[in-house]
Amino acid sequence: MRTALFLAAALTACTPLPPPTSTPSGGGVTPDSAGLQPGGTDLRIDFGRAQEGVIETVSRLVGSQPADVTLIEECGAGSVTAAYWQNGLTANFLDGDFVGWAVSEPGLPVAGNLSVGMTPPPVQMVETTLGREFESNGVWALVADGSPDITVLWSGITCFFR
Repeated sequence: MRTALFLAAALTACTPLPPPTSTPSGGGVTPDSAGLQPGGTDLRIDFGRAQEGVIETVSRLVGSQPADVTLIEECGAGSVTAAYWQNGLTANFLDGDFVGWAVSEPGLPVAGNLSVGMTPPPVQMVETTLGREFESNGVWALVADGSPDITVLWSGITCFFR
């Protein structure tokens, strides 16, 4: 009898796993001054990581592949490869290394309680050819001309033309 109970318990533990879904695992990512912080873990995706691994990991975390990966040859730092996701996140790579990010759509919070579409905090801003810019703990923000709200956030190397 004891053997039958053990066998029945062991067999019920052998149920198939549910099929994978396209929903994000790990709660997405939060961009910050050093790279990306995946949700639900202390592990990080810091600047300097390899392009292939960053794209693969971010895709898994946000639940989709990049909408586009393109080479931008005319950047001040050199030719930058940019991977764009539909949630507004762009990861920038130089010589195969993760070197920067930008967020251009509302809905993806950035470290320091910043997000695209929010009214900027009362901080000192610098006028540039792109609009008004400010920095908060290594994260930069742009308030484009004619807008009262943050339009782009970034850290690291980007490819903005001024």
